[in-house]
Amino acid sequence: MKWMKRTAALGAAALLTLSLAACSGGNADETVAAALEKVKGASSMDAVIEIAAEYTSEDQNLSVTNRMNLTTFQDPLKIKADVVLDMVSGEDTYNQTITMYAQKEGEELVQYATDGSYWAKQATTQEVLDTYNAGDTLSTYLAQASGFKKNGTETVNDAEAVKYTGSLSGKPLVDILDSNGYLESIASMSEDQQTKIKTNLESMPAAEITVWVDQEGYLVKMEMDMLKVINNMEANIDETLGHPTTSTDEESTSELVSSVIRMSCSNFDAATEFEIPAEALEAEDLTNAGTDDTQSTDNTQDTDNAQGAAGAEDGSAAAE
Repeated sequence: MKWMKRTAALGAAALLTLSLAACSGGNADETVAAALEKVKGASSMDAVIEIAAEYTSEDQNLSVTNRMNLTTFQDPLKIKADVVLDMVSGEDTYNQTITMYAQKEGEELVQYATDGSYWAKQATTQEVLDTYNAGDTLSTYLAQASGFKKNGTETVNDAEAVKYTGSLSGKPLVDILDSNGYLESIASMSEDQQTKIKTNLESMPAAEITVWVDQEGYLVKMEMDMLKVINNMEANIDETLGHPTTSTDEESTSELVSSVIRMSCSNFDAATEFEIPAEALEAEDLTNAGTDDTQSTDNTQDTDNAQGAAGAEDGSAAAE
């Protein structure tokens, strides 16, 4: 089903493109900012980043969950990430898991990955590995959020944490939608149209964002309900264009009923230890597979993207 394929691809992109006690708004903003900085300063941590969505149509429902289980050590640099896609439609299910490791070898950053069938490795860059930095991921959502207010306490990671609710609006919100693939529907439009739409989206109602700060001052959880945001986004785009955006018959009969982005962090300065498997260390090196290093990296990334897309297509077929 085309709408299932688009959902899977959107969630996956969102994943690669994929890391919390006062009453007054101003003081709460400072508390949240300090908690974020404390997370960013941790020498190691475990984190879970999840994007979940549910769709319904006349004949079936679809649940899609993209989850990244992440463990990072800063010095020496060492990363483990399990990226999991789960799709459920009626009695049909599909699951895909990509496991990635990375570390510094001498002066070179090396990345290892497997889809469960074989391992491959290649040289990578700090920019790529930064996408697996939980602190940076949280900053993407929280750096421009404001108006936080204390909203009770809840248990997170088996400990009490203070809950704060704030908001995000304007260009920072549009940037999040764009970087996570939510503006895919306008990608084929002219540059002028895209610019106009993105500018107009800055006037959308603010999105609510909730965070939890534990008793040690760490930001331990973040959650953002995307349902209203997406509905507001689509209505804004329709208004800008003067007509509803084009969709297939199948997509037009499906309805998004739930969409949530959430992230949790734990084990600060005491992350779960791991060893990179021997089969990963001994895997085929794809760094120099092309005509030159640059072409090789591009080719490898294109291959990985193609494999990911193929997996999403297969998953959609399985769910269908």
